[in-house]
Amino acid sequence: MDYDMSKREVKLDRELSELDNFVIKFIKLLKNYVIVSGYVSILLGRTRATEDVDLLVPKMEKHDFISFWRKVHDEGFWCINTSNADEAFDILNEHAIRFAKKEKPVPNIEFKVIKNDLDKFSYDNRIKVILAFENLYISPIELQIAYKLFLGSEKDIEDARHIYSLLKDKINKEELISSLETLGVFNKLGLLENGKY
Repeated sequence: MDYDMSKREVKLDRELSELDNFVIKFIKLLKNYVIVSGYVSILLGRTRATEDVDLLVPKMEKHDFISFWRKVHDEGFWCINTSNADEAFDILNEHAIRFAKKEKPVPNIEFKVIKNDLDKFSYDNRIKVILAFENLYISPIELQIAYKLFLGSEKDIEDARHIYSLLKDKINKEELISSLETLGVFNKLGLLENGKY
């Protein structure tokens, strides 16, 4: 793996997993998105299971969402929340909706509209992940680490530690500290190095 901070690119040289292929197939239906949370650490080599992949997208006009909805169904996905496109669009204004392969609720895509400054920052500063034949876009590495510490479960802390240990010599330390301060978890910085506050 190679992370070029100046180009905001990560190059991965590994075989794609079943989960990777699931994500890639869904992502091909979108123009604009950013992947956030747990799948990022999995994509970057952490071995663990996940039931969902968190995806942020810019707010969509209804006609664009309906067009996307049709493509999703044509490609063999279904919405777990509802089978009605209008209802799904209404839900999306307030909550996430989930898409999975037909008849298989797991894994699924947790599909959310960008709603706040943190979401917007993730999208505006996303990083390209270059795979063998596809590219994906993930949230900034520094924000990803801070956000996982903010979530604070054992699994989230291990995700943060995995990413940090993998890329600690290449990340922007000032951006990491800024993200930790923004999320109010600067006191958890020690968890990245030695597992202690």
